[in-house]
Amino acid sequence: MMRGDKRTEAGPASGPKPAWQMLDDGRMLVRAPAKLNLSLRVGPRGADGYHDLDSVVAKVTLYDELVFAARRDGRLCLSCQGLSLETGQDNLVLRAAEAMRQVAGGAGADMVLNKRIPIGAGLGGGSSDAAATLFALDRLWGSGLGMERLAGIAAALGSDVPLFLGPAAARIRGRGERVEPVFVPSFAAVLLTPPLHCATAKVYQTYDALGAGPLEPFDPACLRDITPCRWRPLLRNDLFAAACRECPDVRRWHDRFSDACGGKALMTGSGSAMFVLDDDDSQALRLLEGLGAELRACARVVTSNPW
Repeated sequence: MMRGDKRTEAGPASGPKPAWQMLDDGRMLVRAPAKLNLSLRVGPRGADGYHDLDSVVAKVTLYDELVFAARRDGRLCLSCQGLSLETGQDNLVLRAAEAMRQVAGGAGADMVLNKRIPIGAGLGGGSSDAAATLFALDRLWGSGLGMERLAGIAAALGSDVPLFLGPAAARIRGRGERVEPVFVPSFAAVLLTPPLHCATAKVYQTYDALGAGPLEPFDPACLRDITPCRWRPLLRNDLFAAACRECPDVRRWHDRFSDACGGKALMTGSGSAMFVLDDDDSQALRLLEGLGAELRACARVVTSNPW
């Protein structure tokens, strides 16, 4: 959960950073972490058009950064740096700010998004940005809504948004609305973000066409007493085959990455990002350094995020 403590950086450049801090000029900087679906089990589509999920999700040390400053004229102004991103009214940061303003009053804000989490990769960057916006504006505007009311606003923005207001790791069930804190031991991973885009809706359509079996729940308690390297055979992503059918290059990148790391690569979300787990960042860095140039150019080491 985003909190008011200011954690110091630890480990390599990919190590944990503070959730938020006040800058010397009075602006507020908030970090929005990416997530990995360590396990993603998906059931068949129900009569209501939704799929039942059972997923273990952990936040990791790859962040978008957002800087907020209050405005007196009630305007909401967003600019984006880093990765290219549309900043129109469909942007989740603007949608979150507008939803917050409707609840909190007519305040305004200047918002700068430094986009680092790849888009359309299954890392949850947009949802995390929206959650960070709710968190920041609640404090910047002095609304004092509290996490329960913020979570309600978040749920209306998207099923993944409340996750990023919650714990460092969670088990998500139902349509994504049931978020339960879980303990996941600390881990490191080599994260590969190939230049591919997997459209979530199309991946799910292909998943349905392939014939989904019944949902097989996954109990994260089995991860507690073994090292992350030994998690690999226990984890799976039910959308992987559909993502490979929808975008065949996912399979090619996955197989090359797995072979180069000497371990099973897992896809996060509906793709296209994938990762190989390791026990700590020093081992993961050795894996990274052993990759060929093309893979290494799309890879980085991340660790489990503590908040």
